[in-house]
Amino acid sequence: MEKFNYETIKKYQSFATVEEMDNAVRGFLYKHKAELSEGTMAVLMQIWRHSVKVIGVSFAKYDYIAEQANVSRRTAIRAVKALEELGLFKKIPTARMNGKRGVNILILQDFPSIESLKHNLSPHADTPCVTANKTENKQSSLCEKEIKPNNVKEGNVEPSMEQLDESFLPDSVPEQFVAAAKPFFHVVDIYRLWKRVLIVYSKMKLKKELTDVIDQVVYAFKQTVFAKKLGKIQSTFEGYFYSVLYNTLIIEKRREMKHKFYDFLKDPY
Repeated sequence: MEKFNYETIKKYQSFATVEEMDNAVRGFLYKHKAELSEGTMAVLMQIWRHSVKVIGVSFAKYDYIAEQANVSRRTAIRAVKALEELGLFKKIPTARMNGKRGVNILILQDFPSIESLKHNLSPHADTPCVTANKTENKQSSLCEKEIKPNNVKEGNVEPSMEQLDESFLPDSVPEQFVAAAKPFFHVVDIYRLWKRVLIVYSKMKLKKELTDVIDQVVYAFKQTVFAKKLGKIQSTFEGYFYSVLYNTLIIEKRREMKHKFYDFLKDPY
């Protein structure tokens, strides 16, 4: 078992440049995206993002990956296993200095680019679009949509993450929130942050609609950005934002409760 240190991590660098790594991951997604669950995709995106310090190598803990991807630790472990079985990762266990087991090093493997996969695509391609059960048949239909030539526009089979803009976000994400967040975050991160908003709002059980407190939500976001710029956030941005928003909306909740208590004092019967 390898010792966990920077020298060990550095020797597993699998790509010379970030661009080479990105092309490999996009090639993998071109071939296997239809097979991946939403949770697995979220985990993949986080590992991909954290594989740039040593290009192609991630040494993030499962707990951190799970938190960033907004999934459970168990889901993160399953996702890594699935991606490893599909050939995207090679997993190297490590040991700490005290001999106890350390984190797993995840090494992104080289994968044919989208261009080469399109060039080599034939009716007998390696990834079958005929499957044995209903779940796989649904995946098969997605596969067919992605690879049929008449569905290809201007040579792009699917947009890369960098090509997605705010127009791809669901209509349920308010424009005010998008406008505040888009100078700082990619659309995927904006959507993830909005899910945190929904969690806080659900816990508060406010009488007001979420749209009625959107100004407070945006305020909480801006306060979090400001704290980040000042270097005050020791945890994650999402976690800090959650706390600020919770404390902001709990004030609104107290206003509602105070009004209810005032009405009771005016007319206790």
